[in-house]
Amino acid sequence: MENKTKSFNEMSIDEKRKIIEKVIDENIRQFLVMDGGNMEIIDIKENGAYTDVYIRYMGACSGCASASTGTLFAIENILKEKIDQNIRAIPI
Repeated sequence: MENKTKSFNEMSIDEKRKIIEKVIDENIRQFLVMDGGNMEIIDIKENGAYTDVYIRYMGACSGCASASTGTLFAIENILKEKIDQNIRAIPI
């Protein structure tokens, strides 16, 4: 029996959420928590060729000026590097 791994684009929204949460937990969340903040995924939507990940900052991150600039770019870049180039992180 051949073990076929689905590409990110072939995954359901639930499967995408699981892999995105795993990458956030392993690569991002610890840095936010160290600064007194956190984040959560509110929604994931297919938008043409893109997968849009809607996030909400929590704690200190919710009022931080870099949440919409440097931190957001870092989150998006890690998701692109680890999962798929067509992921966009959108704060709400």
